[in-house]
Amino acid sequence: MRVLALGLAIAPLFPPLALLAPLFLPWLKGLSPLARGLLAAYALSLLLPALFAPEPLAFPLALGRALYVLGLVGAGVALARRGVGLRPLGYGLLFLYSTAFLATYLAFGDRAWTVRLMHPFHSPVGLGLMGALGVFLALYLRYPLPLRLLLGLLGGGVLLLSGSRGGMLALFLGGAGGLLFRARGGWALGVAGLLLFLAAFLDNPVAGRFLEAHLSGREVLWLRAYEVFQAHPWTGVGPYLLGDYLKGTLLGNCFLFPLLEARGLSCPSWLVPLGGLWTFAHNHLLQALGEGGLFGALGLLLLSGGFLAAAFGEGFLFSLLLAYLAMGMVDNPFSVPSPFRGEVFFLLGGMALARGVRLPLALVLAGAVSVLWSPPFLYLATRPPTPPPALAYLAVPPGEGVGLLRLEGASGYRVQVYLCQKGCQRLGWEWDGANPIAFPLPEGLSPGRYRLRILLFSAHRLALKPRYLLEEEVVR
Repeated sequence: MRVLALGLAIAPLFPPLALLAPLFLPWLKGLSPLARGLLAAYALSLLLPALFAPEPLAFPLALGRALYVLGLVGAGVALARRGVGLRPLGYGLLFLYSTAFLATYLAFGDRAWTVRLMHPFHSPVGLGLMGALGVFLALYLRYPLPLRLLLGLLGGGVLLLSGSRGGMLALFLGGAGGLLFRARGGWALGVAGLLLFLAAFLDNPVAGRFLEAHLSGREVLWLRAYEVFQAHPWTGVGPYLLGDYLKGTLLGNCFLFPLLEARGLSCPSWLVPLGGLWTFAHNHLLQALGEGGLFGALGLLLLSGGFLAAAFGEGFLFSLLLAYLAMGMVDNPFSVPSPFRGEVFFLLGGMALARGVRLPLALVLAGAVSVLWSPPFLYLATRPPTPPPALAYLAVPPGEGVGLLRLEGASGYRVQVYLCQKGCQRLGWEWDGANPIAFPLPEGLSPGRYRLRILLFSAHRLALKPRYLLEEEVVR
């Protein structure tokens, strides 16, 4: 168990250590029959749809995910049964925070205060969640007082300087969950309130993100994932393969961590075809529906409800699990493998299942999680179709780096343009539908037939579904 504790402490800086998780599969034997049945149902929800999915790699990837997730749950059981818990993780987070501050300073110098906190293998969104996790560990676990203060202050600072609204949502709802058991959720809510107060009064563009309400392009990712689910409602396209249908929609076909991109590094040519592996729908329900169809989503919801039901009454586990699930509204915080971020969710789940689980409560909480994640899906599924405006002019001149289009009847709408074959690539950012639009074409675009998708959104920044969708075939 000393080896396990050491591994948990250094995993935030050496994430590949988590790939040893399948070694802990034997620990699942000690769980109750109901808990094992819940895990078996989750594994089947991955494997059965993958057998009939359209992508040939779906089943081996589903098998790999099932073994990895179940191994992480087994490791969580071992942590609980041997009395190790998550305490060693706090030491690893301190090193992670230190390297994030150092890396951002080395990359940007005196401008580090004005950019989102970065890390060589964490995105700012991921750092925000890890900051919130440090705050929870400092509040709940018995570290020496100086270490507890340091962990809480650095965790809060990381969350604030990452500008991660998803991380703040996790801290708020996780803290609110702790209030159910007279735990330290009130302190978590107090820290969240203090961070928002600082964000409102600090003259800092990063902290100001917490006061913004726009979706940062998530609306188009949600739409594309919903369209994939519509095309494959029973099977999805397979675990890790949804990204092939999403890449290019927001950030290009392949991207590295923001710190590496800021230093001028980009995906080498051999890595570009794999760029979809780390492209997500930014909503766990839409991600599960796109990857595994209805059965895949049901399995994930049952597992999430089972984890919460097993943790019910234990403020620490319940708060942290709820924090992860809350962030699943707008991100994919427990998609794994990850830089030892999503893995913590399944360790927590294993620690919870070691306490036992009650099926009625698991079903009720699974329903609650579905409600938590469902607003984007419900909005997309219930918006009635409306007739599109007219496409007055469209040209993609050969040999030119731009295309031209003009719409009639599109005044007052935001326009986004995408070039599609299997996946879709966003061209530019956004235009006013009342004006002629000149959109850039990707460099090195090979000759062939493409679909040009023109999406028209309401002028309101929170519009999730395009009011109109136009598609035209173009030849390059």
